[in-house]
Amino acid sequence: MITLGVQTITFAFGLFKIYTDLQVKLKELDVRLSSVEKQDDEIYSKLDKMMEKLTAIEIALQNKADR
Repeated sequence: MITLGVQTITFAFGLFKIYTDLQVKLKELDVRLSSVEKQDDEIYSKLDKMMEKLTAIEIALQNKADR
């Protein structure tokens, strides 16, 4: 009877450890995802600026060619 109680307590602690480890890993993934999304936003912003500059250069060259 005592063995069954010890096994039950050990099993409960094992489940609790698995749950807490899973929660920690999920939080770490969430932090990484936020970091990657921030980097993506910065990259897209830089690409948009480059595209605007290229468009301006293209228009300037077309205007120069039309003269």
